[in-house]
Amino acid sequence: MKLAPSQVRRAAAASLAAVAVIGVTGCSAINYQATTHQYSGSDGVRVDIDDVKFRHIAFVGAEEGGPARAIGTVNNGGVEDVEVEISTDGQSHSFTVPAGQAVSLENDEEFIVEDFSGAPGSIHDVTLTVDGDTEDIGATVLDGVLPEYRALLPDGYDEAVVEHLEHGPDTWGSGAAHHDPDDDGH
Repeated sequence: MKLAPSQVRRAAAASLAAVAVIGVTGCSAINYQATTHQYSGSDGVRVDIDDVKFRHIAFVGAEEGGPARAIGTVNNGGVEDVEVEISTDGQSHSFTVPAGQAVSLENDEEFIVEDFSGAPGSIHDVTLTVDGDTEDIGATVLDGVLPEYRALLPDGYDEAVVEHLEHGPDTWGSGAAHHDPDDDGH
């Protein structure tokens, strides 16, 4: 059976199109797609309870057994106001998040746990409740080593926490590539 020239061109075009589709989608069909993975791109954690989104939830405290402040944002994407409660170490804090609004724990609803049992660098058990629906999470515990958290420490920041840290060949700028041994500023 002999094919007409137009049939040959159509068959060649179809083959070329099939190869192009395979070439374009081949990698994405078999490889992990990082953009499809949701994660908390911050020091805190993220949790969704119905239409309420908790973002960057963490506690900032200088030491285990001292006071610690809750930080993060609670966003109500629903059409009705919700009652939110955050509980840990026998203490809790309740507040209302209006429909379509967000509440900042650093600025709008201060919650300081006086005898916080989480140590900086650990993950601490916290219970989040939205209109009676409860979820237990592990919240990050931060201290004042990172400058952005120093103003959030309930008892203020003590420079002695980082006095022992020194910049050297492996810790200054982008590492050893930028180290100048003749520079006394390191």
